[in-house]
Amino acid sequence: MKLEELKVRLKIPAEDSKQDAYLKVALDDAIEDVQKHCNDSFTDSETDELKLPGGVKQAITKLVKAYQENSNVQSQSLGDMRKSFFEGGTMNEVIRLLKPYVKKKVRFL
Repeated sequence: MKLEELKVRLKIPAEDSKQDAYLKVALDDAIEDVQKHCNDSFTDSETDELKLPGGVKQAITKLVKAYQENSNVQSQSLGDMRKSFFEGGTMNEVIRLLKPYVKKKVRFL
């Protein structure tokens, strides 16, 4: 997943480069977190290229967005608009999206 695709998924205009440095770091962190969680590098064995399925890309995008948001906010109001957060909501969604891609670790006794 490239920065350009992440910006599209986050609805950030391509010409808006103010957050690019941060988004690159957050994208790398999110990919690494997903690889660890799924026990899969998502690397094509023939080309050694990163190949992320759509569901994994969705999870990575949600993680990057969660990194940006203040997760300590429980309720927020601005005029008629209200936004509430509940503990673990984003992470529960990420885990749900990643569930089909998790590889079980094999243990030999």
